[in-house]
Amino acid sequence: MTSAETSVGLVLRHEYGRIVASLLRELGAHRLAQIEDGLAQAMLEATVGWRARGVPPNAAAYLHRAARNRVIDELRRERKTEGLEAAPEPSLEPTEVFLADELHDDELRALFACADPSIPLPSQIVFALRALSGFSTREIARRLVTSEENVQKRWERARDALAQVDLSAEQAADDRAARVESVLRMIYVVFTEGYFASSGERVLRLELCQEAIRLAGLVARNPRTTCGAAWALVALQHLHHARRDARVGADGIPVSIEDQDRALYRRDELAVALDALTLAGPEGRASKYGLEAAIAGEHAFAPTFTDTRWGEIVALYEALARIDPSPLHELHASIALSYAEGPEAALARLATLRPPTWLAASHMWLATYADLHRRLGHEREAEAYYAKAMALAPPIEREMLARRMRREGPRGG
Repeated sequence: MTSAETSVGLVLRHEYGRIVASLLRELGAHRLAQIEDGLAQAMLEATVGWRARGVPPNAAAYLHRAARNRVIDELRRERKTEGLEAAPEPSLEPTEVFLADELHDDELRALFACADPSIPLPSQIVFALRALSGFSTREIARRLVTSEENVQKRWERARDALAQVDLSAEQAADDRAARVESVLRMIYVVFTEGYFASSGERVLRLELCQEAIRLAGLVARNPRTTCGAAWALVALQHLHHARRDARVGADGIPVSIEDQDRALYRRDELAVALDALTLAGPEGRASKYGLEAAIAGEHAFAPTFTDTRWGEIVALYEALARIDPSPLHELHASIALSYAEGPEAALARLATLRPPTWLAASHMWLATYADLHRRLGHEREAEAYYAKAMALAPPIEREMLARRMRREGPRGG
């Protein structure tokens, strides 16, 4: 790909969500399909022209106007322009519209509308990735590791629900506040799918991470939607994202935190995370995202794996489990306890738990038992658990488990 093609692609991907959100407000959410078609046509024409002439300084304004004209032309042909005849023509001057906070408001308006409780979370995620982040159906299917058919069904469900929403109307403050948690959860899941890939051939899908960071930043920085939890989510995402270079080896195999090269952690991004945690305030730091950020921070700022403050991490997981009960938090607290007090203490704690079937039969649960027995020198038990865990683990995690099984002698206990 040439540098010109790369520049065009970056502009189109960057502006896609803003333009869709703006046109949804101007033309109506029920015209989402026509807006997508009009913008696709405008982008195709722009791609051809800009490759030859270069990207104009007012690229976003050009795309907005071209897409809007395509939509109105199509509606005229279908004689469905009711309510649009007197609408003003959008300007090509970037300072009038496209550098204003209004555009971010449009994206947020669409994001909060999509957080309607009647729309399932998978459909909310697909809407955000397609309408606001510019991913195609094929790209979303590849990144979420599902079929294009499933993505299309989720998209249609979100589109049909949004068709009933008036995006030009100001959302009531109470309604907006009630939907913040749903919006943050949607963004959190998008980031998690990118950073902790549950399936597929890649450990990291950084495109999802970066979009989630961008959307969380929109929510946190807007004076009408900002809250402590939003800033805490921004901090959490940056604390993980800063460690991305150390998470995967040159062979594509995930690297456990025990073996990561901490010199690869990006200090500038860790500083951004600390600033976000400050802005989160006491309320944000006590939220689910704040506690997860604190745990991620303990790992990120520990000078070595051995010097990690494991006792603090145990306490943070216990606090997290109180406000967001989950057997995964209990499992992670037990792992942290194994480094704070020893593998025996962790095994004793695990024995008191009653994990759901999906967790007890998972590779995560079995691998935890395998690691604990290995560190205690129980070779036969460890090998049996590793064998079961590797049989159930995604392909990209099997080699990492095999390496842990081959690790010699007790460690970290």
